[in-house]
Amino acid sequence: MEPNQNLLSADLQVDTVAAAHLKETAMWARLLGIVGLVLSILVAIFGLFAGTILTSMTRNFGNNPSANAISSGLITVFYLVIAAVYFFLSLFIFRFAVKMKQALLANDQVIFNDSLLNLKLVYRTMGIIMIIYLSFLALALVVGIGAAAFMR
Repeated sequence: MEPNQNLLSADLQVDTVAAAHLKETAMWARLLGIVGLVLSILVAIFGLFAGTILTSMTRNFGNNPSANAISSGLITVFYLVIAAVYFFLSLFIFRFAVKMKQALLANDQVIFNDSLLNLKLVYRTMGIIMIIYLSFLALALVVGIGAAAFMR
């Protein structure tokens, strides 16, 4: 195969080796999807009670009750956002696995493409999360350098 050949215009085919790899990938993705869905629900449940637990723990130390309420609310929201993001990532992975298995069994191109769409959504979401994370790191670096400069 030529190094500059465009694979999209060459009618790329899924041979038996690629189908076997995709079938095994779908098997593992299904497991990860199911476990991720269960864990995201558990994180959401924990998030609902984390604020209450934090408030009861800090109440014994005599802290400000209004500050406790605000911090417990923020912790609850934080855990619920994490649970929601993890839920959707797991859902996309699970959909990829189920549709890939269906596509390989039925030899259906439409279901195959839909399966790959779900995989694309997983990586797009992970990419957006990584961009947000790197932005927070850059912001923390700038704030840290600024704080260190003003401390002199």
